[in-house]
Amino acid sequence: MEHILAEADRSGQMHRAYGAYEKLMRLSVSMFRIGAIGFGGGNALIPVIEEEVVKNSRLVSKRDYDEDVLAACITPGALPVEIAAGIGQRLGGYAGMLLAAAMMALPGSFLVILILSVLREGQGEVLMAIRSSSIGLGAFIISLLFLYVIKTFRQLQGEGQKTLQVMGIVMTAVFLLSSEKNIYALLGTGWQPVFGLSVIAVLGLSFFLIVFLSQARTRRRYVSAILLTAVFLLSGSGFAVRLPVLAQVHLVSVLLMSLLTVCGIFYSFHRAEAGDTAKGKQRLLADIIQEMLAWLAFALFFALPALLLVPDSLSYIGGGFLSSLLSFGGGDAYLTIADGLFVQAGALPGSDFYGQLVPIANALPGSILCKILTGIGYFEGMRAGGMLAAFAMALAGFGISVAASGLIFGMVARLLRTFHDVPVFRQVSFWVRPIISGLLLNVALSMLRTNLEAGLVLSLPQLPVLLLTLGLAGICLLVLCRPRASMAGLMIFSSVSGLALMLI
Repeated sequence: MEHILAEADRSGQMHRAYGAYEKLMRLSVSMFRIGAIGFGGGNALIPVIEEEVVKNSRLVSKRDYDEDVLAACITPGALPVEIAAGIGQRLGGYAGMLLAAAMMALPGSFLVILILSVLREGQGEVLMAIRSSSIGLGAFIISLLFLYVIKTFRQLQGEGQKTLQVMGIVMTAVFLLSSEKNIYALLGTGWQPVFGLSVIAVLGLSFFLIVFLSQARTRRRYVSAILLTAVFLLSGSGFAVRLPVLAQVHLVSVLLMSLLTVCGIFYSFHRAEAGDTAKGKQRLLADIIQEMLAWLAFALFFALPALLLVPDSLSYIGGGFLSSLLSFGGGDAYLTIADGLFVQAGALPGSDFYGQLVPIANALPGSILCKILTGIGYFEGMRAGGMLAAFAMALAGFGISVAASGLIFGMVARLLRTFHDVPVFRQVSFWVRPIISGLLLNVALSMLRTNLEAGLVLSLPQLPVLLLTLGLAGICLLVLCRPRASMAGLMIFSSVSGLALMLI
């Protein structure tokens, strides 16, 4: 009898292990596929990843996914790589975390090196085909962005009419504060944004309001929040150029709002049960240390060939790690950071950076951070010792970009997971989806601009590109709103539709 029970126990363990392995492989394939169609920047992939891992594969719950999105949005690094790392960690521990993050970053980084090394002679034709295909895929991603917003409203319908109206106002305010630049560019006015807040600024302001008002919703607090928000917005607006003193007022407002936010977080922890938070702190510290060691081992594994083959590789690795940790604000912001650390420092000629690497990286899917850092490593390796050194340095850049992104994200994600029942984090989790929805509406405008700019590069008339983008996005949205819609089929259809533009 005992023998039978032991066999049954072993059989159950093998079945569970096989189930976990199967989930991990499905996640890896999904992340690779999303990385291969990841045009439009990190924020554009938020609904793409959700559709794949929450709705289609059912690998994680919507609440868990929203937690990882929040952590990725408020930390530096490659956002889709961070989200992939969070999902992987939930499903497969440290192995799942490393594998999912690497698979998300791999397609774009691989294509950069492929075009720089193997396809140098046919770069023009390859990039034209990729740009044309990206127009169709861009329209598909726009449909997913609007689907995310629609799902947000559907989800909030159960919260009551008043809550739904407030969430709609929040979403609209976030969109208007972040989208001025895109709106003016699409209208061709040439106007400069009055506010034009960055994603970090929008999230910071939102976080302050959530924390400040969650403590006590009195008239005094509402008035104080409105006044502080008005001072923050006006002192950081275009008017600050004419009145230099407003820059100092803006700094004071940021410091005051930061102080009030920190005090609010401590107050919320104080309200939570002391026993639960004490246990959570001990578990949190151990998890963070182990996860940091996993990321550092991952970085060392990919950097080791460069360290052995290229004498001066350590400076590049250190600079790459630092640039990744400073990469707040998306792809354009990272280009500025990379320019300062590598081009201005003399490590990479501007002709290679702006003449070859940036145009190729912008035309390819995937995170700008991972693509650019991998490409910089390739160029530095070619200068140091030829093709073998170039591949070794590119491999190091790939590993460093992924590890640095996951390192800080992991700390914040662990914090949110450990203390998600603390009142302030419950409020943040409740409000995060409409805030992200407002930001994604702006990303949809950015995708439309990107498609029109790609059309100009391909010497295509603006009207056909505009009509194809809007029409294709509408068709995809209608199909996606139906049950059991095939995302893979829509991707192929959209890509082929974009390639058809080359026939014009």
